[in-house]
Amino acid sequence: MNFKSKFKLFNLIKILFLSVLFFLAMQYEQAQIHRIYVLTITFLCFLLIGIFRVHLNKLYYSYSFLIDIGLVFFLEHNSRFLLNYFFHSFYIIIIIEVSLYLKRKESIILGLLAVIVSTIKYSLLVYYNYNLSSISQMIFFLTISIFILVVINLLKHFKKEKEKNEKLYKELAITHKKLKEYTKKVEELTVIEERNKIAREIHDTLGHSMTSLIMQMEMASHILDKDPNKAKDLINEGKKSAREGLLKVREVVETLKPNKEMTKGIESIIKLIDEFSKKCNVIIKKDIDKFSLPPDYSLAIYRIIQESLTNSLRHGKASNIEVKLKKEDKIYFEIKDNGKGSKKIKKGYGLKGIKERVKSLNGDVEFISDNGFIVKGYIPMGGKYD
Repeated sequence: MNFKSKFKLFNLIKILFLSVLFFLAMQYEQAQIHRIYVLTITFLCFLLIGIFRVHLNKLYYSYSFLIDIGLVFFLEHNSRFLLNYFFHSFYIIIIIEVSLYLKRKESIILGLLAVIVSTIKYSLLVYYNYNLSSISQMIFFLTISIFILVVINLLKHFKKEKEKNEKLYKELAITHKKLKEYTKKVEELTVIEERNKIAREIHDTLGHSMTSLIMQMEMASHILDKDPNKAKDLINEGKKSAREGLLKVREVVETLKPNKEMTKGIESIIKLIDEFSKKCNVIIKKDIDKFSLPPDYSLAIYRIIQESLTNSLRHGKASNIEVKLKKEDKIYFEIKDNGKGSKKIKKGYGLKGIKERVKSLNGDVEFISDNGFIVKGYIPMGGKYD
């Protein structure tokens, strides 16, 4: 609801409430026709100023409340009673309105002015009818007026502070989002840099291997007739160099280009384990729940298990491996082997890669060397995959 809508609603409530008070005041007054006209016209002027106030500029908007105070004082002055409580209640409405719609400094000044003007009639009441009841009434009205003025201004202050905090929070949220985007870009650039580094390593390694292979083949062709055995040895060495070079290229390409098979979820993970077991002649026990996985989670878990199996065979020389993948409140994984383990775990590129993948999905992982080697951790799930 915008300011004008709130203003209209307040004015509607104010008009209804003041009309009731004015009606009761006139019943109380039992005024003659002349005074009825004077009081009614004054009251209507008071209402009209309140209605059209919203269309005034900032300066005249504040000054219009001075006219309100003057009109209420004029109403009281034309009352046949020393103090008409119904007319006097109009000051409370003025105090509420200035507290709601003016800045703190202006609202306090005009609010206190309304309180001071309102005490004139009470002062006359105490002067002409000096007793404890009159003094109590005056103190009570002053207390209520000042209380309303203070409370509304405090509420406005707290609301303003809340709005400032909300604005600051939104700005922080936007900054955080931009920072995340910046971080993502930095990570992408880091990946590109790392890939360029790997590409250079492929070039250097493959170049070296191919150069050696060409030299060996040329030497073999030259001595083939003179020394067939030596030529055969060179050819075998060349084959070995070619295989090693090809293996290195395949390992790096496998790291750089995840194929679609890796993102098919549990199906691709089971296939990876079965193929690894068959090719490497190692026994692998599977304890895997079947559940859906988003592509990024599937790729991460695929890589974690792939790296863990490779490490078990390459470094641990394991003959038996156990792979667990369970879904509860989180995805829990564990790859355990019967290899030789390690007294001191050195986190090379592979283990660091596992840790980074798990961390990127807000999970956690630990590496344990106890009668073999264990990779154990969890990844929280979110959204439709819960």
